[in-house]
Amino acid sequence: MKYIDIHCHLDFPDYSTEFAEVLERMKEKEVGAITIGTDLESSKKAVKIAENNENIWACIGIHPDEAVSVPSPEQGEGYAKRGVGFSEEVFGTLVQSPKVVAIGECGLDYFRLDKDPAFAELQRGKQKKLFIQQIEFALRHNKPLMLHCRNSYDDVLDILERYENLRGNAHFFAGNIEQAKRFLDLGFTMSFTGVITFTHDYDEVIKFLPISSIMSETDAPFVAPVPHRGKRNEPGYVVEVVKKMAEIRGENEEFLQLEILKNAKRVFGLPN
Repeated sequence: MKYIDIHCHLDFPDYSTEFAEVLERMKEKEVGAITIGTDLESSKKAVKIAENNENIWACIGIHPDEAVSVPSPEQGEGYAKRGVGFSEEVFGTLVQSPKVVAIGECGLDYFRLDKDPAFAELQRGKQKKLFIQQIEFALRHNKPLMLHCRNSYDDVLDILERYENLRGNAHFFAGNIEQAKRFLDLGFTMSFTGVITFTHDYDEVIKFLPISSIMSETDAPFVAPVPHRGKRNEPGYVVEVVKKMAEIRGENEEFLQLEILKNAKRVFGLPN
């Protein structure tokens, strides 16, 4: 393993007809991966995929969108979800697998909560409760967090800063340098996706971060990097993300690739 995609979704149906081929291309490029749960069922699938494949690990948890239990008047009934909670008992069984290396993706997502103030306040509260459950679960089981922070960095940080001895990664980092500093103060890393290959919005943060705090990811099957933009993404394309990060930072690509792998082994306890 030379490269690591610390955040992808190998359980998604996008891979159902080509799963073996995707894994084979990962092996050819010497890419390892952490496949991410977004709810209980996908977490179970992530563990199964990890246990059945070398150089693949699992992250188990509940995405903040799953905390939504009533529809916004603007969004209609089609947006309603059942409003899941975090089952300590069920996830407590899953976390026993040696292939489970993190909890998440968990956090806050305010992207859809801007049209109705009363609805937004209710759902922020539900998301925060779900997030705190997973933070405290991660602490009890000595696991790092995989954070999802869309449009919510300051609130996520405000919650994290209440705790001691947390560790983890802010996935698909799109915050500013001041927010990055707060994550650094907590000892968290930040990961970047193929988006950096077709926009310069992330360049300054990527250049600012110490090399020990950078991770590579694809968020596959989403946001494929150039030269695959517009196609379904896959973990093997993380090579393009590392290449672009090295270019932005003015560093040797092989050197950065090795340092990122060291970071992943340190934060997620991956074997040497």
